[in-house]
Amino acid sequence: MFSLRCSRAARHPAAPLPAPRSFATIFLGSPSASLTVTLAVTLTGLVGCSSAGDSYQFETQSTGAATDAGASASAGDSNQSTTAVSSAGSDPGSVSDGSDDTTSGGTGMGEPPPEEEPELGDMVAQQEDTLACDEVTPVSIGLRTQDAAATVSPTLARDAALSGWLSLSGIRIRPWEFFNYYSFDYPPAEPGLVTVTPQLSYEPGDELWQLQVGVATEAMPAEKRPPLHLTLALDNSNSMAGKAQDLLRATGKAIAGSLRAGDTLSIVTWNAKTATLLELHPVSGPDDPIILDKLDQLEIGGSAELYSGLMSAYKLATAAYDPAHWNRVVLVSDGGATATETDLIVIAEQADKQPGIYLSGVGVGDPSNYRSDLMDAAAHAGRGASLFVGSVEEADKRFGPQFVRTLGAAVRSIDVHIDLPPGFQLVSDPTADKLNDPLQAGSLRLAPNASLVMHRSLTRCNPVDPAAKLLVRVSFVDEATGELKEVKSAVKLETLLAEQPGALAKGAAVQAYASALQRWQISPADLAVALQAALERLAAAQSLLPNDVELGEIATVLGVLGQG
Repeated sequence: MFSLRCSRAARHPAAPLPAPRSFATIFLGSPSASLTVTLAVTLTGLVGCSSAGDSYQFETQSTGAATDAGASASAGDSNQSTTAVSSAGSDPGSVSDGSDDTTSGGTGMGEPPPEEEPELGDMVAQQEDTLACDEVTPVSIGLRTQDAAATVSPTLARDAALSGWLSLSGIRIRPWEFFNYYSFDYPPAEPGLVTVTPQLSYEPGDELWQLQVGVATEAMPAEKRPPLHLTLALDNSNSMAGKAQDLLRATGKAIAGSLRAGDTLSIVTWNAKTATLLELHPVSGPDDPIILDKLDQLEIGGSAELYSGLMSAYKLATAAYDPAHWNRVVLVSDGGATATETDLIVIAEQADKQPGIYLSGVGVGDPSNYRSDLMDAAAHAGRGASLFVGSVEEADKRFGPQFVRTLGAAVRSIDVHIDLPPGFQLVSDPTADKLNDPLQAGSLRLAPNASLVMHRSLTRCNPVDPAAKLLVRVSFVDEATGELKEVKSAVKLETLLAEQPGALAKGAAVQAYASALQRWQISPADLAVALQAALERLAAAQSLLPNDVELGEIATVLGVLGQG
């Protein structure tokens, strides 16, 4: 066992995480052994307290014949979706692990990543050097995302930029988190299903095609959600004094405002005595006065003992557990607590023992003091969300209007596969580490009122056949029934290219915005170029979505960067 603690006095510019050498062993042994090895790898990276980008994205490309090439050829002229439901059974944790995928010219899935990542830019040339144009064989691409619920980096970066920071040296910029955080107007699904919306665009003279796939869940009003059994594990150590404590209370009160009769709430704190402030309390309704009083009386002092808080939280969560309801543990901390390998293994073991209890990590405080290592690792092991609350407004938003989206679960084990006509090539993001994590891939979850949005760039080596089709296949597990299901959508390229979808333009703007923030962090001297690209994408998106508040927020941040 070892301790993990990132000293705030030792903050320094970003350095890359060490490549885990034993990653191939994840696929050996029992599930519990796999979890232990995965956590060991996670902790190896965390010990470095690095601010570099994480290995949280995986995508593959193969030029073998597409599995559903026949289905693609026979599909109709417009979007056609069909749903196939398998017999209910155990959760197929390997659905998203990509074990059958290959990457042309790349390393195998179980191998460690390259020692050095390519330089930023020149992505097209990198692909052209390694992939010859194939004008005959259909292209099959598996799209992956590390996490459909983490939203830390966009909130940290926004708050830092608007607070007058000179750099983002202490923040990990994870582009996929930006797509998790911002909303996209995709049509909602029927309960237990998803809608699949493929989108494609190409501007004459541009080298890249923009591909975006939106996977949306059902729309669920707050009053229609299942009863919730929630345990709050609150960090009350000395480091929480001040803004962090204020935002912890604001977070707790925002949650209390969204609770209703039929819910239960427990509150524990992190300290050696494992103080339980509230045990299996039946909620009377929104803003239950007993809950508000307990939050107001919370005292700060002592050191934070995560292990004791976890054990108490899971004990209460297990006591309240109802498989027909939502069961959650939420850690709230400024990220300054001490974590051990045992702490994270406890979370993973509890997640295996009681898979219906999900743990989320809520970071609070000032972005200059917050390090997401602890909360990211805890949420990763607990298969919940990791988010940051830097203001009362953010607490009210995430646990008010977005309460169901933040704590709910509609589908899991999501796997997205694209079949394209011959000649297309996927352009990789050179800043993304291609490690595939079977723990998170198999437990990937999406809440109601949410969309999983995957945005990629493509190149093409031959002319387009307008009648050719793009086929998207999405497999997933219905959270309520445990059934494995699949939804397909096949669309002609000419149909896709004739559209001007606002969601795709917004996705391109979000991608360019995240890239600009990465430039600010990695190479400030190159910020102007990335900033110009982001502003152009933003203008295109705003022309289609002039009243989009989130695009307005991005414009504000880019304006601040432009003044720097």
